[in-house]
Amino acid sequence: MRQDKVVQTSASPAPLPAARLLTLLGLGALFSSYLLVFALTRGEPFHTTLWRAAYNVFPAIPLIFGAHALLRTQVWHRSLVVVSAVQVPLALAFSFGWYLGIIVMRDLPSGWVQNGFIVRPFVPIALIWQLFQGLLLYTVVAMASLAAELATRVRVQEALFGKSERVTATNLIVKEGSEHSSVGFDEIIRVSGADEYIEVVLAERSILTTSSLAQIEARLPENLFFRAHRSHIVRFGAIVRSEPAGNGRTTLHLMNGNAVITSRSGTRLLRESAI
Repeated sequence: MRQDKVVQTSASPAPLPAARLLTLLGLGALFSSYLLVFALTRGEPFHTTLWRAAYNVFPAIPLIFGAHALLRTQVWHRSLVVVSAVQVPLALAFSFGWYLGIIVMRDLPSGWVQNGFIVRPFVPIALIWQLFQGLLLYTVVAMASLAAELATRVRVQEALFGKSERVTATNLIVKEGSEHSSVGFDEIIRVSGADEYIEVVLAERSILTTSSLAQIEARLPENLFFRAHRSHIVRFGAIVRSEPAGNGRTTLHLMNGNAVITSRSGTRLLRESAI
């Protein structure tokens, strides 16, 4: 049955743990790629290769998180024209920022605090390649940030829709053959599995439908109905009295004269709902 949700519009939904894991995996893949390329092309000692990979990747880390934070707080909520217009300057700033970070870290000698250091720019072809890598990485970061933003919006909309649905829904639409019937929640006594059909039992009549019990359960409010047995859903308000049926089960006597024996889990749900 529908689960109650608390919607807090004053706070942003918590970020998905999967997104953080993917970020860490992406950074690890980037570092491993640089490490592999330098190991295959340079033929230098491992500690030197490790340092080369480090000074190529580490400057990108604050830029990645900074770009995502900037896009999330200042860009994605604006119009499509604004979002499109700022992408080029942001991509260039990201790319040049990464390049500057690399040349600064690359030329840090061991005694730079006392002696200072000299920043040596890349040769033109290396500069073009580095800027291209920066633009490519920014594209990946922006797409991932947009995907996270859209996922957050979907979660918020689902929460708001669920809240609205709980407030306004008072009827269940049941397919009966080629027709559909609208049944008020307060008319339903129980919903039970009956061979290949589901029987929706009302006070004066019953409706047979091919919908599954799970489908109907998902549309019934949890505060009015409970799963008494794997084959029965019962409305709390339709129970006249109950008595022990042995082995942890309970016999429910309903307002139409029917009796339903719960499962042990159904008995537990009934006890939890009692005042």
